[in-house]
Formats: sequence, structure tokens, C-alpha cells
Amino acid sequence: MSSRNQFVIRHPWLTALVGLAAVQLASSGTLNGVALFSFADLLQFAIMVLMVIGTAINIGPSRGAARGFWTLMTVSSAMWAGDYWRWVYYEVIRRIQVPTPDLGDTLLILHVVPIMMALAMMPHRSPKPGSSRSSTLEFPLIACWWVYLYFQFTFVWQYLHYDPPSFHRNFNLLYHIELATTIIALFYLAQHSESEWQEIYNHYLIGFLIYAPTSAIINILIQQGLYRSGGFWDLPLTISIAYLAWIGFRAHRLQLAPAAGKSEFASGLAMPEWAASIAAASIPAVALFSFERLHDPEEVRRFRIALGFASMLVIAILIFTRQQLLNRRLAHLLEDSKRAYGNLERLQTQVMQSEKLASIGRLVSGAAHELNNPLTAILGYSELISDDDAVPAPQRAFAEKISQQARRTKNLVSNLLSFARQTPPQMQLSDLNTLVNNACQLRLGSMPPRISLLRDLQPDVPPVLADDNHLLQVVLHVLNNAIDALEQVGGGKILVRTLSRDDHVLMEISDDGPGISEPARVFDPFYTTKPPGQGTGLGLSACYGIIQQHGGMIECSNLSPRGAVFRVTLKAASKPVAHEVVGTR
Repeated sequence: MSSRNQFVIRHPWLTALVGLAAVQLASSGTLNGVALFSFADLLQFAIMVLMVIGTAINIGPSRGAARGFWTLMTVSSAMWAGDYWRWVYYEVIRRIQVPTPDLGDTLLILHVVPIMMALAMMPHRSPKPGSSRSSTLEFPLIACWWVYLYFQFTFVWQYLHYDPPSFHRNFNLLYHIELATTIIALFYLAQHSESEWQEIYNHYLIGFLIYAPTSAIINILIQQGLYRSGGFWDLPLTISIAYLAWIGFRAHRLQLAPAAGKSEFASGLAMPEWAASIAAASIPAVALFSFERLHDPEEVRRFRIALGFASMLVIAILIFTRQQLLNRRLAHLLEDSKRAYGNLERLQTQVMQSEKLASIGRLVSGAAHELNNPLTAILGYSELISDDDAVPAPQRAFAEKISQQARRTKNLVSNLLSFARQTPPQMQLSDLNTLVNNACQLRLGSMPPRISLLRDLQPDVPPVLADDNHLLQVVLHVLNNAIDALEQVGGGKILVRTLSRDDHVLMEISDDGPGISEPARVFDPFYTTKPPGQGTGLGLSACYGIIQQHGGMIECSNLSPRGAVFRVTLKAASKPVAHEVVGTR
């Protein structure tokens, strides 16, 4: 394969551009008159149709800001193609010179506005977290500003009071200010983007760098009546628009995606914010400047005054709407902040509670181990004395009492070790309803007569992964506390409920007693509301530690108008087990 064929295969679009240039040169040299006009106009219009197709095919695969970018670029291409259709309509179909002014001039000067809005969307960056719809109103503000400049300086001399010198001067000035702004924005974005998007920005930058000076020269030639379609200046014009049309097809092959990890905008990159602010502030200034131009025709001055008020009204509506959306967004953020702060406080309380239990657990564990050694010696020697027949009976009786007290102390030490979590739980699938029934049956036998125990157990509660003995200890201790509270007021009712909620199982033990003075402190070690000698304040702390060890949560709160409730939340296991439907007593 020759080197020429290899170049064509590797660079088909570049080859097509070279071929297009050759065709343009050949047509300029061989055709003339209507044939040359028709060929040049149809060729450029066909390229513009391809530009519309090239940008439109990127809308579907894109997401977020990229979809908005390609949508606006398609709108711009369609407006631009409408201007080229004007040349086809007049010079090819009607075979007359293109009139000035014409609707195509409006499409030409305004087609750059969607391009600037598309670039302001910065599609190469990921969406900003927490961004709201209020930020999208900045783009209509920018568009309103450029449209206002067109009506203020060009439209009035184009349709309202036609003045060729003023129209051509203002048209060329405004159009090329738009192109210069686009080129600066493309250069800036190309410097602050990466990989595929940087390539696209660079391609558009090159295309507009070719098109802008060519368009300026052609507009001057049109103003002087020296431009003819198909002439020499159509060569760079055709190449530039063909190059711009190719970019859309190139982008479709690249499958553009926002840069990862660049969701936050730096202050220097927030172009829509400051651009929208300048637009809103400059319209009254421009209107005041136009009002002082007393030598302008009366209809022009009146139109500009009305235009200024109308534009300020539109700007005010957009700013007001944006502010309302922003206020709503701030209200949501405030609610989220309050919720997050509440969760943080609860988490901090749980952490402090866990740290208290851990510290006391280490203290109790060390003390229990130190007590076990002398207790073992005391128990052993007392049993030897009590079993020795050579020892007199009174001494053996004393030894037996010492042995009993040593065993009692040893059980107390064992309980302290259990509180300090030295006994690991034996996790298995447990039926919470069965466990609650067992605990209630154990307490019913010694229940005071004026206290009733009711059960409301959901029959299809899923199982939990737990240690039955440890959970039974929790239920019994909470029940005992409820019974003690009701005895102080002469009786009442205790209700034990189980229910499932989402992927959790809840157990609630409530009573209609006097309530708890400080519900937030009931799980603190050594905190008790019982009279001296009737409670150590370690029971609920141990319950808290057991539930934490099971990955659950235990809470306490007062009921209205009276009473208290303890709520235990545990993670439901994956497999259900059979449940027993129980009644109430």
C-alpha cells in the first residue's frame, strides 16, 4: 500500500478537507455567474446541514451538562444553517441578490449566543453536589444580555429606522465581539480541561480562529458590494465551517465523559455567576447611555426606553425566581443540617456511653480477676476444713459458712465479669416472640396483684441473630424496672410489643407509671432513681452494652401523659422462623 493511501486511511477527515479546498478552488477557476453562485451556496448549506447532524447525534448519548452543551450547539448550528439557506433561497432559487437587511442577518448575529451559553455550562466537569435549578437561570440571564445588545444597537438600525452605516458598523462590531468572547472562552476551557474534552475545545478554537477573521473580511466586502459567492474568500470560509461541522462527528466517536474528581468549581471557574451579574447590572447603564443620545431619531429613542424597561423586567423576574429557588434550596439544606446535627449528637452520646462502659468494664474486669485468686483459696481451705473429721464440729460449721459466703462472693464476681463482657455471646437465630414469652412467664409467677402484664406480639416478626441468654437478661431487667416503678404508684399496666419495620425488629416495653426524671441518663453506669440500697445503677448499663454488642440500639423516653417506654431495635436476620401467636393477660 502506498504512503498516499495510508495517509488517506489514517486521516480521512483531513483528506476530505483538502479535497474540499481543491473542489472550491477548481469551481472558482472553472465556473462563473449563476453556476458559481449556486455551487458555492449549495456546498456551504450542505456543510451546515452536516454540522446540525454532527451536533445533534451527541445529544442522546450525553448526560447532564454535556447534553445541554450539545443541545445548545445544535440550536446554534440550526440558526447558522438558516442564514445559509437565505443565500440558497435568493441566489439559487430566486436568482437575485441577497437583500439587506434580512432575517438571515438576525440568525447570523444571534447564533453565537447559544454557543456562549453552551460553553458556560462547562460540560467537561462533573455536576456539582447539591447544585439546584437556581443555577440554571444564570444562562437565560446571559442570553437576555446579548439579545438586549442586539436589539439596542443593531435591530433599531436594521428594521426600526434603517441606517446602512450604523447597521453595518454595529452589526460587525457586535458579531465579532461575540466571536472574540467565544474564542477567549474556548481558549480558557482548553487550558483547564483534560483528555477528550480538551481536544474538542481545541478543535472548536481552531475552527473559530479561522472563521472569525474570514467572516469579518466578508462582511466588510458585503457592505462595500464587493463580495460574490464562490470567490477567493469563500475558500477559508468553507474550510472553517467544514472543520467545525466535523467536530460533532469526532466527539461522537470519543464518547465524552466529565473528568473524575472535578465536581467542585473554583471561584475562578464560575463563569456563569459573574457573567450573569455583569449582565444584570449593565442593562440599566446601557439604557441610560442610550437615553442621553438626543440626536437619535425619536422612534429609536422610544424603542430603546421601552426595550430597557422590558429587559429589566425580564431580568428582575429571572433574579426573583432564582432567589426563590435558592431560598428553597437553603431551607432544605438547613433542615438537612439540623437532622445531621441531631444524628451527630445521638452518635456522640452513644460513643460517650460506650466509652463509659468500656472504662468501667476494664476496671471491673481487673478487680474481679484480683478477687478471684483469694476467693479460690478461701473456698478451697474452707472446704478442706469442713470435710476434715478431725476438726471439731463448731469449727467445721464455721468453715461451712465461710465456704457459702465465698461461693456467694464468687457468683458476684462472675456477674461483674459478665458485665465487663468477658463472656462472649453465642450468636444464633433467635425468635424474639419466644424470648419475650419466656421472660414474661418467668415474671408472672411473682407479679404483684395490682400490676398486669400485657403482650402484643406481631406473629410474623423475622428472627434476629442474638444470644438468647443475654437478650433474656435485658428483657427481665427492663421488666423488673417497670414493676418497681409501678409499685411506687400502687399498680398499673406493662405492655410488651414486638413489630418489624423495614429490615429491623423492634421490641417495646412500656408502662403507665410515673415516668423517668432523666431518660437520657438511665444508661449511665451507677445512675439510679431507686432509694439507697435498692439499686446499683449497673443493670441498664449492662443492658446497653449487650444491645450494642448485638449491633442494635436501646432507647428510653417518657410517654404522654405518664409512663415510660424502652425501645430495643435489632437487625433482622435473613431467614424467617415459625412464630407463636400469643394472647394477652
